[in-house]
Amino acid sequence: MRIKSVLVIIVVALISISLYSCSDNVVNTINDIVSNKVTAKDRLDSAYAQAQRKYSPSAQLVMVFGKNVLYDGADAGKTDISITTGISDPNSLGAWLYIFKKPGTDTLAVYTPNPLPGARDCIELTSLFSTNTIVNLIADTSARNIVSGALGMITSSNFHISTNRTSLVNSDVAYGYSYSSNPVIKFNSGWLPSASTTNGGTFFGQTGTDKTVNMFLVPGLGTLNLPAYISNLTGFPQDLWIVNYKLNSGSGTQNFIAGTVVESTQMMGITGLLTSRVINISKY
Repeated sequence: MRIKSVLVIIVVALISISLYSCSDNVVNTINDIVSNKVTAKDRLDSAYAQAQRKYSPSAQLVMVFGKNVLYDGADAGKTDISITTGISDPNSLGAWLYIFKKPGTDTLAVYTPNPLPGARDCIELTSLFSTNTIVNLIADTSARNIVSGALGMITSSNFHISTNRTSLVNSDVAYGYSYSSNPVIKFNSGWLPSASTTNGGTFFGQTGTDKTVNMFLVPGLGTLNLPAYISNLTGFPQDLWIVNYKLNSGSGTQNFIAGTVVESTQMMGITGLLTSRVINISKY
């Protein structure tokens, strides 16, 4: 398969990269040698620096994609970027992709964390990726459609992540919102918002196998083609973390797709009636 071949190429390329020298303290470096699990923001500054240095200071972040995000324990909301995890089965590779739009073009630049123990930088994968390659890495059809539409709008317009990086909640925090928030805002058949107790935790509490989580940070307004009754909620953020839970059960593959705020001070809802940091966008 094309995607599996691409991931194998990535793994081989990563292995060939020399260890990046850094001035981080010894404790952090030793921890990385034991476990190389990172949140999205751990390498975001490095990706920004490289994209803006190579392409232009005006290069803009348009999406962050987390593939095979860890979903339980202390590492929930991180990806395991150790190169050994993807060699036997590239489809199980954990990765963050930082996707930038090159100024004045409709093409994208893609970066990912350097997985070698002790590294703190990113490496560029632009030559290996197209928009279709990014979309095809998403296993679930519903999430793929959401992200495909967003990327289509991004490449043909000026949409980008506008939330300040210092204010942006990290992937583990956003994952925590999606996993445990109660209530979660959902919409009934009459398009009216109501409170739901279904969150990532209750969804994964069902009987099932082959559980996976993917995460996406996207410009929320204008790119996701969300109905007005969703985007008109009070406090609806300019950008949105999307958390896609998937499991296989006796009735087939099931998905729960949550949208979360991107700043800790944000709340969505109807003032005085219903507020939450999370909306259910898999069923409305």
